[in-house]
Amino acid sequence: MTLSGKKIVFLSTIVLCVGCVDPPEFDAGPRIKYEGLYFGKSPSGEDSLVVALSFQDGDGDLGFGIGPEVVKPPYHPINFFVNNNGSLHTVPSILVESFDGYHYQTSGKTPGKPSFYVSFPEIQSGELITLASRNDGFSIPPFTSPYLCLINDESYLHEQQQADTIFVSGTDGHLIKDQTTIVDTLIRSDDPTQYFLAVVDYFYINENPYHYNFKVDFLIKNNDGSFTEFDFRKEFCETYDGRFPTITDNERALDGVINYSMVSSGFETTFSIKTLKLAVTIYDKALNESNTIETPEFTLDEL
Repeated sequence: MTLSGKKIVFLSTIVLCVGCVDPPEFDAGPRIKYEGLYFGKSPSGEDSLVVALSFQDGDGDLGFGIGPEVVKPPYHPINFFVNNNGSLHTVPSILVESFDGYHYQTSGKTPGKPSFYVSFPEIQSGELITLASRNDGFSIPPFTSPYLCLINDESYLHEQQQADTIFVSGTDGHLIKDQTTIVDTLIRSDDPTQYFLAVVDYFYINENPYHYNFKVDFLIKNNDGSFTEFDFRKEFCETYDGRFPTITDNERALDGVINYSMVSSGFETTFSIKTLKLAVTIYDKALNESNTIETPEFTLDEL
């Protein structure tokens, strides 16, 4: 199976201005500092909110590249779960964009859209957790909003509220509890000994927190002066977390500025005259977490 980058529309873009430091004086993990906020209209007329951060990194391993390596573990988009002796155990997945060279045993056709491949290298028993697992005593959410939202922290894999298809190695078929959900077999055209089970169900999943390397939270000021996070995932089924690209392939100390642009058709409608601030964290390739910075308080009208 051929793998390529996950095809989703990121609402965030990065502009990098990088400098090299010699000799290296920074920690291996990234450090960030607030530099500025800007609000205006994008070329398409949508609201555009930009946060500028300066960064320092001792070994230069900042940014995710493009291609198969950045959707494989530990940077994969979502986790599935299996029953591990009565407890939930996370299992990484890979989004397969192209099934060229494979065909279904029954129809002879090649799958025409991306699907997830799930493997179980650490688990030799149990079964994949699905919506039906709620009846087995697992405390997982009902199939209702906001758990219909795939970008939520926990949800169900589905397409337009229909059961979805994933692929499991033929040697892992014992991990499928309901064998009636195995609808076909995907066979490698030049080697029939390599095959995968096509399984259709409502699979319980959560988002891999390390799929994105730029995390941003919107905080709204309350009347008592405290702040509460506005959760875009639960309100609108979207996130303004995103990825910025690899800065350099050389292991060297870096500093520079990231301008992170978030585009929306509804920032002004959603926040109006509310007082906000942003909380931002970044990650490097080794999954080292930076410090979290908070912007000064602001309203969109003030920017």
